[in-house]
Amino acid sequence: MNKGFLLYNQKDYVKNKWFADEFIKNAPYFQMEIKLLLTEQLIIGTANGNVFAEYNGERLETPKFVINRSRNAMLGFHFELMGSKVFNSSKVTDICNHKGKTHQLINSHGIPSVKTIIPLENQSITTAHAWNFPIIVKSTSGHGGNEVFLVNNQEQLNQHLSQMNNDVIIQEMCTNPGIDIRVFVMGKEVIGAVKRFSNNSFKSNVTLGGHSEKYTLTSEEHRLVKRMMTLLDFDFVGIDFILDENGQFLFNEIEDVVGTRTLYKHYEIDVVQTYLKYIKKQL
Repeated sequence: MNKGFLLYNQKDYVKNKWFADEFIKNAPYFQMEIKLLLTEQLIIGTANGNVFAEYNGERLETPKFVINRSRNAMLGFHFELMGSKVFNSSKVTDICNHKGKTHQLINSHGIPSVKTIIPLENQSITTAHAWNFPIIVKSTSGHGGNEVFLVNNQEQLNQHLSQMNNDVIIQEMCTNPGIDIRVFVMGKEVIGAVKRFSNNSFKSNVTLGGHSEKYTLTSEEHRLVKRMMTLLDFDFVGIDFILDENGQFLFNEIEDVVGTRTLYKHYEIDVVQTYLKYIKKQL
């Protein structure tokens, strides 16, 4: 019986309790035992030349695997150092939860996105750098469409930069706002894709009131996703694309802790069982 941990912070666990509990319930069917750990009660550290983890004051034995749904790369790295197999890896978590790093990696391999500026600490960004308004300002660590702002003038830009301590990326406005394609990737396989759209917002996120429908990738789009799979060792992520004026894919972001509501809605697939089957094969 392979023992593992499922990591969530309290807020995300409450929001995704059904999904989290499905891992625990289905684990025995795959010769696994999974324990939920809330990050607020988890302590990691070092002592006497070793790394350790404690939960509610009790020292934890090294688990065979960890499913990291906390977006915390340091936690993932710590369990990797303890000897656990972590899904997604700390490298994936680190890069994909920082939009600046993600755009650096993806664009450096010739995969296009809208023009993006990654401000450095205490750096002033003016309209000369940021092109014509409106523009988009995003927190580098935001997810689910949160901390994404439409900015119409320099005053608004300065306000967001000061409030967010320059921990942002700045992007030109795409030609098809309110539409994106999310591709669900598990290992080296595409397991589904959905089109998300909004009729009244530049954000297409379903959790923010957007709509979704099943999407079939063209052969060219599928090849693009396959190229991206070679850049990082993904376990389970969502890769998001927006569309240019010709309807061609432009990279947008990668969700390390990808939501699965639209995948369940549009596909006859048990996401948890599929993921547990995948994890079992990797152990």
